[in-house]
Amino acid sequence: MIEIGQEPAHNLVTMRIGGELSPEDQDAATPELEQLIEGADGALNAVIILDDQKSWKLEALWKALKFDVRHHNDFRRVAVVGQTDGEKAGVGASRKLTGAEVEFFLMDELDDARAWAIAT
Repeated sequence: MIEIGQEPAHNLVTMRIGGELSPEDQDAATPELEQLIEGADGALNAVIILDDQKSWKLEALWKALKFDVRHHNDFRRVAVVGQTDGEKAGVGASRKLTGAEVEFFLMDELDDARAWAIAT
């Protein structure tokens, strides 16, 4: 499951990812994200909340990686909010796929993550 929100005043998109991420979840979210990218005033900021995320099906992970590469320069700052060392390690690996600054925050740091993402 992927829930998408936005704060146009801050050029901010939020994504809450939970459960087991399927290819169908990725397919449903991609057009909305691409529309937000096209309508943005410059590169977007993002807060990605990994909320009780169980796993990624391999095809969903592949689609997410292709999205990241295709939109390499469309994000300025990405704050990833999670709970586990594995999620933190994934953030480290994702830095190589994007031109954005990417930082990991714990769940109790959600407000800090949002503030960091929109800081100039």
